[in-house]
Amino acid sequence: METLKAFIFGVTLAIAVGPIAILIINRGLTIGLKIGLMCGLGAALADFTYGLVAFTIGSVLVGFLKLNAHYFELLTSAILLAFGLWMLHGSLKTSDGSSKSELAAERKNSFSYLLSTYLLTVVNPLTVVAFVGFSGQLVSPVTSVGHVFILGLSIFTGSIVVQFALAYFGATLGKLLQNPQIIRFLNIGSSICVMLFGMAGML
Repeated sequence: METLKAFIFGVTLAIAVGPIAILIINRGLTIGLKIGLMCGLGAALADFTYGLVAFTIGSVLVGFLKLNAHYFELLTSAILLAFGLWMLHGSLKTSDGSSKSELAAERKNSFSYLLSTYLLTVVNPLTVVAFVGFSGQLVSPVTSVGHVFILGLSIFTGSIVVQFALAYFGATLGKLLQNPQIIRFLNIGSSICVMLFGMAGML
């Protein structure tokens, strides 16, 4: 029962439209399916990490976050805002004549996309709030290391199904939209959305 509950939570968390979902779709759209999938994997691994934390030291973490909630929210929101600005800068800088070699170089450096998405998901306020709530909903305490791993893996499985679907959606959209101006407009829109999530956390 708890395994199914963890799987459903992973799906629900990934479905929530937030900055990470926007980022994964955007990467699939602009760089391609492989990078979109790597970003999705990074997000799912972050959910897996939080799952392990929630099932082990969740109560301690909840107490710490409640004491420092305001400062933590400001910090994570500032990170999202900065990343949104970085995305916007890249979108505005990109010209219609972007070289194929530049895109090829971006595709080769796939691990950096996985890592950056992982770190952004870890500091995403929506992820933190969701896991804080979930760790308090556990029916029984989890003590076995194997049980903790299985529940964390259930969250990861639920999450990665949705994350990969977002990457496929972005890549499919990229194939349908061949006009560079439309893609650039969507990139700018994605950047602004991520920035708005960061600004909302500061207000």
